[in-house]
Amino acid sequence: MTIGSQPLAQLHDIVAAPAAHWWPLAPIWYLVAALLIALVVLTATAIWRWQRRRRVRNAALRALRQPLPDINAITLVLKQACLGYFPANRIAALTGPAWFSFLIEQLPATAQQQQRQILTQLAQQAYQQHPSNCAEYQQLARFWLRHALPPRSPHHD
Repeated sequence: MTIGSQPLAQLHDIVAAPAAHWWPLAPIWYLVAALLIALVVLTATAIWRWQRRRRVRNAALRALRQPLPDINAITLVLKQACLGYFPANRIAALTGPAWFSFLIEQLPATAQQQQRQILTQLAQQAYQQHPSNCAEYQQLARFWLRHALPPRSPHHD
């Protein structure tokens, strides 16, 4: 028998192709990875800035958790918080009715009228030896800190 008569003898073993490897990635996966990394970095940066911007306000809210002895102590906490967001020369000069007007101006329009009455009473009692609205002022201060700080738009001069 000749080689031509045995066709099966001429066949070679089947060699399987190597399995497709996952590396290197297709170019689109590099783009997806870059976009995911950018998204994570931007989100982390936004969260960090958001927390940093509210740090002063949160410290003032912590100070107001315990009852403060008088209106002046509450005003001091509010002014210290305001110094973190507004120019010092603007805040330091405010006293009495000008201070209370400033507080009202910083509130959203919906809350201004509601809080104006309380602040008007406080302005009248500010110089009394034992004002009766100290707890009410402290509650208003917490409300004010949550709704007015940080300011919606920059107020720096």
